[in-house]
Amino acid sequence: MATLEQLFSYPNTAAKKPQPMFIRPTSPILTATKDPKITEDKSEKCFAQMLKQPEGSGRTSTKQKAEVVGRDQDSTTSMNSSSSVISGANSGPMVSTIAPAEGEPVQLGNLGIASTPTGQPQPSVATSNPSNPDAKEVETAPYQSVVPGDNVQPFRCAPPAKVTIFKAPQLSTKPIVVGIYGISGCGKSYLVRELKKKLGEEDFVFHDGSAIIDNIVQGGLESFKKLKPDEQSHFRILAIQKIRNECAENGKVGVVAGHYSFWEKEEDDQAKVVWTYGDRDTFTHMLYLNVPSNIVEEQRKGDTSRDRAAVSAAHLEKWQNREMGELRRVCSKHNIDFADLKFYHDDLSELTAALLRGFKEQPEMSNLCRATNALDEIMAKGNPKLETMLVLDGDRTLCAVDTGNMFWAELAKTDPLKGIFSGPLKYTLNAFLEASSSYDKATDSALYESTCKAVAAKVKLHPEFVKLLSMVEADSHVGAVVVSCGLRRVWEIVMEDAGFSQSVGVIGAGRVDNGYVVTAEVKAALVRRLQDKYGMHVWAFGDSPLDLPMLKEADEAIVVVGEKGSRSKTMDEALETAISVDGLLARQALLPSHVDPRLDTDQLRLFDMRSPEEMKSIFLRRTPLTVRHASTNAAKLLQTPMRNAETSGVALQAIHKKVGWFLATELITEVVGMEEHQIPHVQGGSAAGYRLLHEGRTTIVALMRGGEPMAKGVHEAFPQAMFVHANCPFDLKVHHLKRQETVLLVDSVINNGTTIVEFMKRIKVLEPGIRVVIVTGVAQKKSIAENGPLTRIGRDGMTVVALRVSDNKYTGKGGTDTGNRLFNTTHLD
Repeated sequence: MATLEQLFSYPNTAAKKPQPMFIRPTSPILTATKDPKITEDKSEKCFAQMLKQPEGSGRTSTKQKAEVVGRDQDSTTSMNSSSSVISGANSGPMVSTIAPAEGEPVQLGNLGIASTPTGQPQPSVATSNPSNPDAKEVETAPYQSVVPGDNVQPFRCAPPAKVTIFKAPQLSTKPIVVGIYGISGCGKSYLVRELKKKLGEEDFVFHDGSAIIDNIVQGGLESFKKLKPDEQSHFRILAIQKIRNECAENGKVGVVAGHYSFWEKEEDDQAKVVWTYGDRDTFTHMLYLNVPSNIVEEQRKGDTSRDRAAVSAAHLEKWQNREMGELRRVCSKHNIDFADLKFYHDDLSELTAALLRGFKEQPEMSNLCRATNALDEIMAKGNPKLETMLVLDGDRTLCAVDTGNMFWAELAKTDPLKGIFSGPLKYTLNAFLEASSSYDKATDSALYESTCKAVAAKVKLHPEFVKLLSMVEADSHVGAVVVSCGLRRVWEIVMEDAGFSQSVGVIGAGRVDNGYVVTAEVKAALVRRLQDKYGMHVWAFGDSPLDLPMLKEADEAIVVVGEKGSRSKTMDEALETAISVDGLLARQALLPSHVDPRLDTDQLRLFDMRSPEEMKSIFLRRTPLTVRHASTNAAKLLQTPMRNAETSGVALQAIHKKVGWFLATELITEVVGMEEHQIPHVQGGSAAGYRLLHEGRTTIVALMRGGEPMAKGVHEAFPQAMFVHANCPFDLKVHHLKRQETVLLVDSVINNGTTIVEFMKRIKVLEPGIRVVIVTGVAQKKSIAENGPLTRIGRDGMTVVALRVSDNKYTGKGGTDTGNRLFNTTHLD
């Protein structure tokens, strides 16, 4: 049988190294084996003894401390182990209790204590904690122990002392300290050595807890083993605090091999917990080595460097299951990110190194960066002529099934995803990362690949999407990408089998070596990147609440509605909120066509994917945005009082009204056209008169509040037009646009164009074919630039009419905001 060292250095590791990821599993994906001898009551009592603090009390301030005074404790129950939670030692007296919380008196026996250079004890002195400058000085007599710092010499044995244990300062950013835990003999120390080789010491600092204990106690581990349990707990706390302070000072990630409990005597009823409140307050992440007990047994027998007791594989498994379950609960209770690393033939040291790199980074940003890189790679391979991009959710959008459920059914295992996402993490990044880690726990690389292939073979795409993607493949100006919270590999195979592997990219999650997960926020960010970086007009298709942020960002949003029995149960409520509160502008596609729609079709209008006209709208070519601005002397005269800081209130409103009338008569008439009609002549009879083309079927929309004065000037020029006030896009109703030919959106200033874009989305939902003219006093150049927001939606012949175009990127506020100047409210902003 291969040794653990050989398996950790497995030679056939895939060439592609895992990308760093951040994992926070807290749900019991692998449930610890229940043992009747260790009850929940006993477990909780153990933790209560360990912490002795009110629930939620958190960490104390830098001036709080725990005074430790003498108390004897029977050490006859100790077992042959002395390793603390951070110690690699495994022999000596066993600790059956843990260190006290702040302020709880505990009796110490003979403690190690710093000596003079000659080895003689020092007299009573006032000392301070070098790692905590805010701590008060404490008189100790006749001897003392201090929290070790770089300038503190190794401890020596001394008579009992009154000791002050200082809490580390509460940092604004807590240093990252990662525990590498597991039962004795599982390979923690070896793994830490391998990690040190792979990662180096520029960003990381590595500790085997026994080495720290050896350094701070006179006589090293042998002397430590002879101390009473409370004395050992004291030094464990000092050691872990030293590591924490070191990481806080140098900004490095601490990696510590340690122990939670010992249980090497099979005749003992339960393990002896050596976890302390120092560990609780220090560790930010916990990686537990979940190694098969037979391998642990073999490792222990083959370890000649330590005197390990003979323990059966059955007992090791019992010990590991209990410890892992308890530690998982402790970490969850105290907000320590926990992951058990299931032992497989893949290189565990490479996987762990990838996780540690992820811990070093900001997890949300690093995850988004990797997902963004995946999108950039797809775009780099795409056609440079692309103008439109379809962003497609996978499960229950492209098909009627959930491939995640199918994956676990194929493995004939209980699906852990429901427990993860229904738990306290909900659909957060940590939940998705935990879901990702569940695939590593359940499969190795080969099994994962074969299962993905088996699932993909059972996926049947909706025929409407098959036709749509076939049209995409034939059009050089339209592209498509599947962005799924599910398994990337499954959707890659589905696209390959359907013949779309060259035209449709795939971004999705997977095992840890996938490098990233896809959350609702990631989906929305990728849509924005397509728009902002690549100038794409984005159509987004999705079916669930996780797709709503993406749908909100897209230029065109389509909610896919499936059979009632398989559709998302929470989507109706979330969708209604998104529409009524968040301003989502979307349509719904019924797949298949006979299913009942969501909400009602007035609130969420239908998009028929079987209609040639609807499909044609996806493939419309972008037409250049038409911008008309005045360059006459009259325009210059009108601009002057608008820019004059002394003009405000009614006077400024009057100027804006004149500008509206000027733009209407000078430019809008040229853009829309004129029509002749008969008017009564003053000399009798009738004569030819002129008005705006379809003036009676024109709607003027004043974007409140800054656009109202200018809109009134436009209305004065076109008195037969409908006039509508709109604070937000949803103020526009069906009857405002139905049977109308033209809509004039009027705002005083266009800064970045986002407000106009939202109104354009609403107009397209209500009346897709209507002509739109944007009327403004000032259009900032970036809003109408190539690949700018207005250019992306300018494919339908939209025109911008402006008095002037400004290179100034400044957005007014307070006294410079146009709305405030118009209505004398500059003092309110």
